[in-house]
Amino acid sequence: MSEEQTMESAVATQSSPTDTVAETTTEQPQTNLLNEGATIASAEKDWLNDISEEFRSTPSISNAKNINDIAKQVVNLEKVLGKPKVSLPQENWQESDWNEFYNKTGRPETIDGYDLSYNSEHIKFEDSDKNKLAESFHKAGLSQQQASAVFTSIAEREANLSQSVEDKFIANETNAREVLQKEWGDDFETNLKLSNAALNKLLPNDVAEQVQERYGNDPNLIQLLANAGKSLMDDTEFKGTLQSSSWTSPVAAKSELDQLRSDPVFTSQLTNKTDPGHKFALEKWTELHRVAAS
Repeated sequence: MSEEQTMESAVATQSSPTDTVAETTTEQPQTNLLNEGATIASAEKDWLNDISEEFRSTPSISNAKNINDIAKQVVNLEKVLGKPKVSLPQENWQESDWNEFYNKTGRPETIDGYDLSYNSEHIKFEDSDKNKLAESFHKAGLSQQQASAVFTSIAEREANLSQSVEDKFIANETNAREVLQKEWGDDFETNLKLSNAALNKLLPNDVAEQVQERYGNDPNLIQLLANAGKSLMDDTEFKGTLQSSSWTSPVAAKSELDQLRSDPVFTSQLTNKTDPGHKFALEKWTELHRVAAS
């Protein structure tokens, strides 16, 4: 054998063990991972063997991945069982069944348990009205939260209607005053008092209040009553009524005072004693303040 052949044989002999080791090293980790995965999968199912066969096939057990899933189910079940049980309404329920259901879902024991409060300057509920509503709420089985929501809705609707009526009345009354001021001039305040005094003289108090509430801002009616008042000036009792009468309402008086404060013409008449309209402006200002404070 030549020296060259001898060296090639030696190199081949040295490289073989190295290749074998390399192959073994590459394949070994894959085999270990497969074995470990199988071991883990087997361990995850071992806990099922400790459960009786009659329970093992139950979906809540068989579908569980591990013992922690079972523990979680038990904890959640305890939370549910710890809450009050409320049966769902049935078609054949009697009154006693409904009462039990209402009581469990938050209805106060009596109508006095309802807090029906609503703050508004435009509307006020009498106690009798609140009691009637509370009786209806209690009969319907409403909880405090439900009753408050319904009551607030009713109150807001009434308040809006009341404000709308009040705004309309003030607007009509202001318009009536403007019409009559142009026609009567300096006699405006006197004729208003005559009109109101005549209304109270000719009609009973309750009827007079209704007429004034419905038609008190009608210029034609005010003129008619003013003429009637002039014909009653010889009546001593009528004169006494005339001294304390007023056509306008406190609400309208306050509103008109606010308007007059920003009226430069009226302000000039009120503050300038030499102005021809000073006397009328002063009487009007004084009368409005008196009515507004009543």
